[in-house]
Amino acid sequence: MKTIRIKQAEKNEINWINVKYSEVGFVKSNYENEYIIIAKVENENAGLGRLVQIDNNNIELGGIYVFPNFRGFGVAEKIVQHLCEENSFGIATIWCLPFENLSNFYLKFGFQNSKHVKIPEKIAQKLKWCNSESKYDEKVMLLCKTSKM
Repeated sequence: MKTIRIKQAEKNEINWINVKYSEVGFVKSNYENEYIIIAKVENENAGLGRLVQIDNNNIELGGIYVFPNFRGFGVAEKIVQHLCEENSFGIATIWCLPFENLSNFYLKFGFQNSKHVKIPEKIAQKLKWCNSESKYDEKVMLLCKTSKM
């Protein structure tokens, strides 16, 4: 079994991070209002994830991307688990916009359908952007969870 280690990204890694996100059509990161992590498998970069501060009450878990050579090792689980547990923003509501086929993956971390929760405008706009015809081949859905702070 390969060892997966999580480390917080350093500011000097932001250009590399944004190149990786651009490769898959994800929104670029901004180091100033995000907590970005890099997953490593045996000292090789294996994936990325981030928490983005939306406002004083909401954050978005996103940018979960496991590089092709490292899929199937549990890297995505380690990334999401770490981000949910190490919520350094101290904000209780976490939003997630996963591809629809990944909804069961996020449900096991406590995310739920957001039908009965007031959605922040910035999150609603991003959901609309993600599901516009020119962005992704797969439908994006909206989930949220309230973390214990």
